[in-house]
Amino acid sequence: MIRTSLPIPPAEQFRLRLELAARRTRRALEQRRRDLRFGAETALRVATTAPRVLHDNYLRVRWQEELKLERATFNDFYNHYDSLIGLLCLAAHEGNSADIEADYKEKRTFFMSRYPKIKQYVAPHLEIDTNDTLQTLWGRRACDAFEAMFSSTTVGTLLETDNGHLIERMVRANTALADWEGDLEKRETTASR
Repeated sequence: MIRTSLPIPPAEQFRLRLELAARRTRRALEQRRRDLRFGAETALRVATTAPRVLHDNYLRVRWQEELKLERATFNDFYNHYDSLIGLLCLAAHEGNSADIEADYKEKRTFFMSRYPKIKQYVAPHLEIDTNDTLQTLWGRRACDAFEAMFSSTTVGTLLETDNGHLIERMVRANTALADWEGDLEKRETTASR
């Protein structure tokens, strides 16, 4: 039997009002936290947008960040590559010196440490040539144009074992860098839409 005509005791009324106030406060604090975390526009978008669209937006932002990182990597690599080319041309035209060897050693250290990570970006744009090889303990092994320019321990060794292919390597490397930059610009344009 349900009694509907009896009033709710004051202690029970107080408890119910307290629970209601606590629930409203909790909701308001949660909403405030969301607003601070995502911003007012994002909170509205979260409330009104389907999860798939949010996921797509996340992927687009992530892609844009990856492209920014790739652009910074490209700029850094290109600057070091340009200085390496200038150094090799200087050594070929004016002869080798201790200063050139010291600069080459510094640049070689940069390329030996960074090129394996950068190779994933450059390799699709590189034209393969059978003349790009490195001398190893067990004979010659194939490499790409960039590796052939910085794998020798000294500039003198590089120029002696080059067999006249250095200019071709530089041209292929420059073409690969130009293609990489063109591809990167296309992807940046697409990502900014």
